[in-house]
Amino acid sequence: MRVPAGSVGLAGRFSGVYPADSPGGWQIIGSTRVPLWDLDRDPPALLRPGLHVRFVRERP
Repeated sequence: MRVPAGSVGLAGRFSGVYPADSPGGWQIIGSTRVPLWDLDRDPPALLRPGLHVRFVRERP
């Protein structure tokens, strides 16, 4: 099973976004089009460990 880049997953009390297409293993709850990693940004990572995030449903 391959999970597409940008997929948002949960594992216990942790969450993560798949940075590239890869094998899955977490409970996938959705996806994002927001670039979470950009080498031209300072810092490159949009999110950092320990940051609290809230997941919201995107309305069409």
